[in-house]
Amino acid sequence: MKEKLAGEMTETERSSETKEKKPKSKKKYILIALLLILVATLAVAAYLYYREIVYYQTHFFPNTNINGMDCSNMEVTAVIDALEARIDGYALAVVGRDYRTGESDVILGVLEPDDIALKYVGTGEAVEALLQQQDEFMWIEAYWDRQYIYSLEQDINFDEKLLESTVKSWDACKRKNMQIAQDAHLSEYLEEKGGYEVIPETMGTELDVDKALSFIVEAVASQAASVDLEEQKCYKEASIKSDDRKLNRIVNNANKWLGTKIIYDWNGTEVVLDNEILKDWVTIEEDGNVVLNEEAVGAFVKEQAKAYDTYGRKKNFMTSHGYEITLPGRNYGWKTDVEGETKELIKLIRQGSSIEKEPLYSIRAGQKGSNDIGDSYVEADLSGQHLYLYQDGNLVLETDFVSGTMVSSRDCVTPEGVFGLLYKTTDAVLRGETYRTPVKYWMPFYGNYGMHDANWRGAFGGKIFITNGSHGCINLPPSAAEKIYQYVSEGFPVVCYYPEGIPYIGPPPEPPTEGEAGQVPTEGQANPEGQVPVEGQANPEGQVPPEGQANPEGQVPAA
Repeated sequence: MKEKLAGEMTETERSSETKEKKPKSKKKYILIALLLILVATLAVAAYLYYREIVYYQTHFFPNTNINGMDCSNMEVTAVIDALEARIDGYALAVVGRDYRTGESDVILGVLEPDDIALKYVGTGEAVEALLQQQDEFMWIEAYWDRQYIYSLEQDINFDEKLLESTVKSWDACKRKNMQIAQDAHLSEYLEEKGGYEVIPETMGTELDVDKALSFIVEAVASQAASVDLEEQKCYKEASIKSDDRKLNRIVNNANKWLGTKIIYDWNGTEVVLDNEILKDWVTIEEDGNVVLNEEAVGAFVKEQAKAYDTYGRKKNFMTSHGYEITLPGRNYGWKTDVEGETKELIKLIRQGSSIEKEPLYSIRAGQKGSNDIGDSYVEADLSGQHLYLYQDGNLVLETDFVSGTMVSSRDCVTPEGVFGLLYKTTDAVLRGETYRTPVKYWMPFYGNYGMHDANWRGAFGGKIFITNGSHGCINLPPSAAEKIYQYVSEGFPVVCYYPEGIPYIGPPPEPPTEGEAGQVPTEGQANPEGQVPVEGQANPEGQVPPEGQANPEGQVPAA
């Protein structure tokens, strides 16, 4: 066996060492290969990244939107061209009123770029500025669903004079085609409506062209799709609208007055005052004032009073003896207070009232109608010197009396006719030139002719009155006067008549002066001779003393 030299490896050892060295060498190459691949990959990636950086220095990132247009990966010049090309699709619709019909929301004209030489300016600079804001080194973020949305204000340029010329060429903008707006106004009286109404204003199509142009220019400058000239108040409107407060107040007042309806009971006759009459009384003047013809109102009241009043008119009367006679009305009957009722009616019309009513009466009778004496009255048969008192158609009292003498003067003759009691009072003093007589019950019915108790007389009735009668009053037994006093009141009918004629045997009357004959004295006025007779005397002023008051000398004159 050969000895192993120091430091010398055996065959086995060399073989073992060789086996150990081979695996290590293979791993090394793999690592080197992998490193080379990584370096290559990084180099490629770096190249690609750099290439994209260079690319996005002139292109926009993915997911870029400018003014609503997708500009992903577009070069600046392409974006500029695309944005500026959009001007070709622009048009401004100008909306307003149809110049023929006044209908709203009608297109008056459309402005297109060629009409006004419209174009964009400064788009390139604006797009370049947007690109400069883009960080090309961050291009990779654009692939991570990030959005880049920009609103780019594109300046535009157009020829305003060309725009003005184009707009003024439209039919709606020509003066000859414009309709001037009409103010709301009041109608004439409308029969079918029974009143007035507000006629609405017309809108008109009169356009303020200069004002319209300013809004159109503004709309083009802002690239609006449309502009509504009516909405922008470019039309000249009516100055008075249908909702005008004054106009409606006038119409409402006039129609309120015209809506008045008064149903009168005018002495038993229905008289209707309504629109058919009022339409001629209520007018609207040019200055807008509602006017009521008050003179016409007064004339209406007078007309009805003339037709239905019975005061002072002759009356038919059925006597207790069973025959009918006709007597002068004297101071009895229905008498309308014309002045008072006129004022009342004017007030009711202005209130637009709808009522049923009587007119105001200054004197009332016992019952309505032409036969107005009624069933309650005093009947004095002056020929027979006998008095009857009826209440509700029943005879409640009768008595003899003594009336005015027939041998003195006509002032002492008790007048015949139908009278209304003026008033009644107790404990009066009757004063004449030659007498002063106190009475317990005083009931005047015509001037100072009246009924009263006469306790100084021992007999009543018969023919006493002819030679020993009163100064014109009806002298009654005290007990009868007391009972009559309890039944009668102001306005109570007193009927006096001479069925056999007036047996006057005194001195003849003085002839009446011209214009005085045949007159009927009215309440509180003088008789035809100019005096209110008191039994043989006129009171100092020729007036009827008010109830309960003395005459001007301090006494109640009577027989």
